[in-house]
Parts: sequence; C-alpha cells; structure tokens
Amino acid sequence: MLKKIEAYFMKEMSEKAGRIAVFSLGLLIPNYGFRMLFLFLLVTTVLPADIHNKRISNLLALPYSHGELFWISLLFLVGITTSTEFLGAALFGRGFIYTGINLWRSLNFIGFYYAVSMLSVIAGLDNFGIPFLIFILDIIMGGLGSTYENPYFYISPVYQGKSLAVTGVAIATLLISYLIFTKKGGQK
Repeated sequence: MLKKIEAYFMKEMSEKAGRIAVFSLGLLIPNYGFRMLFLFLLVTTVLPADIHNKRISNLLALPYSHGELFWISLLFLVGITTSTEFLGAALFGRGFIYTGINLWRSLNFIGFYYAVSMLSVIAGLDNFGIPFLIFILDIIMGGLGSTYENPYFYISPVYQGKSLAVTGVAIATLLISYLIFTKKGGQK
C-alpha cells in the first residue's frame, strides 16, 4: 500500500507541481481566512479535477481501486495541509495549541469540501463551480444574524462554531461521497 501512496504522491507532484507550490505558499499565510481560500483551491485541483478532466481512466489503469484513489487523494491533501500548518507555525512563531486548533479546523474544511467536490464531479458537474457556490452559501448562511441564534454557524465548515459537530458533518459527507464514488465511479 505504501508503494501505491508513494506513486500517487509522485504523480500529483509531477503533474501539478506549480499549482501545489503556489497553494502551499498561500497556506503559510498566518491568517486563517486566506488559508481557507488556498485550501479550497487545493482541494478542487486533486482527484476531483482529474475526474472532471476525464483522466480517471489513466489512474485506474494503475493498480488502484476507486476506494484507494479516494482515500489516497485525501491523504495527499492531509499531508500538504499538515506540513504547511507546522511549517507556518515554525516560521511565524505560533504556539502548539493555536497550531493544533488551526490544523483541526483545516482538516474539517478539506474533508467537507473534498467530499462536496467529489460529489459534484460524480454527478457530472464541475469540480470547482458547484463547490465554490456551496462555499459562498456557507459563508453567507453562517454569517447570518447573531452566532447564538444561527444554528448553521455551529456546523458550518467555514465558521466552525462547534468543532466536534463540524467534524461529524465532514466525516458523514466524506463517507457518503466515498460510497457513491465507489459505487458509481468517476465516469461521466
């Protein structure tokens, strides 16, 4: 399994090196709002972009199942997110607790939007447009009214009022997207 992970990481780094480098630099910015934007851009350029651009058959020609592709691509995102979070913490002198909270929030965010992007391309839609609309709706709905009166604020992947609730939503969305992807595949 490690060889499959290594092969996928090498494939992503060789094909998308420029984009990943720019997005990784953006992930070093200490402001979480900017980080979220670059996380979103990164999420939409991995496996969902390959499916949308009809390159999934090339990946499936390698010894990958649909399920393995799904989780290895998510692992790739987790690796970049984690490494840039700790590198940014070291560069900007952020504390361990602050870094841990930001990492948890970032993982919740990428988990949810990776799943949304995957569901979008599985349905034959765009890997960027539909998730971006949901991202904008998320920002609007989570920001409505007082935070105490807005129940969506607590489960919003952007605002993350209750981190455990957001983690639950992200995991549920990931599992749904995984099940649909392994059942339907990524062909349009």
